[in-house]
Amino acid sequence: MQAKELKIYKGSGRNYAPVPQIIIQGKWLRPLGFFVGDKVTVTQEGNRLIVEKCKDGHDTEEEAAMAAEPVRRYAGPLGRCGRWS
Repeated sequence: MQAKELKIYKGSGRNYAPVPQIIIQGKWLRPLGFFVGDKVTVTQEGNRLIVEKCKDGHDTEEEAAMAAEPVRRYAGPLGRCGRWS
């Protein structure tokens, strides 16, 4: 099992009260079967959080295509270098 260390950030709750926030993102999620638009269930067991993918309607072929598809980066109005040509 692959372990990732993540930081607990300060999020903003009701009336801007600080609340703990965990951000899980990155390309490493794709090989694990998590894709943009998927829904997940987070379950607590003791001091552990378990993240499981819900049934999302993707079939095996679609998931393979999404995993193989390169991530496109937004170049912005000035292009990748950020300078006027």
